[in-house]
Amino acid sequence: MKRFLVILFALFTSLAATAQTKKYTNHNELSVITYGPIFLESGFGLHTFHGLNLNEKFAIGLNTGLDRYPVNNNGAKWFLPLSAKVNYIAYPDRKRSFFAGVDLGYGFAFLNKTVQTNNLKSKYRGGVLFSPQLGWRFNFKNSQSYWSLATGYRYQQFKREDSYSAPSSNLPGRDYVNGLISNENRYHLHRFTLQVGLGF
Repeated sequence: MKRFLVILFALFTSLAATAQTKKYTNHNELSVITYGPIFLESGFGLHTFHGLNLNEKFAIGLNTGLDRYPVNNNGAKWFLPLSAKVNYIAYPDRKRSFFAGVDLGYGFAFLNKTVQTNNLKSKYRGGVLFSPQLGWRFNFKNSQSYWSLATGYRYQQFKREDSYSAPSSNLPGRDYVNGLISNENRYHLHRFTLQVGLGF
């Protein structure tokens, strides 16, 4: 994660250095996050992209927000995503245009409370985030603003670290740490997303 934060800091510094020669762009989206096209068990995401237009078709910047994922047998989990994002617009001068975007970053899991029982303590750690999307944007009349509709794929990795105060022979892959037994469970979330947004 330290390398990722260094890369993001370098990207932010680079964007700040070129801000006077490039045009600022913003895109805000509300997402439905689900297992598939049938929304039986859904989460949601709120995302805001801040970047610079490299030219008429490409923009690069930082994307952040808030995500809530349903996780089987583990309740809902919250993440604060922070990612580098690239956007591509096929026909920027038309009223309607195809667009594509891709996020690569990290989802922080500190919003999930540490669970403490008599002999068990569980805490959550974030992980890699990857999210491509495809969609259409529709320009408002006589304005540089637009609204968008998109769909995509969202991958979020995280892990749950369990610490037990009493030994148990039923815990696979357990390690002894400071007199406790620790067990790590990794999760890989693969989700379908549907997004509506506003930008300029």
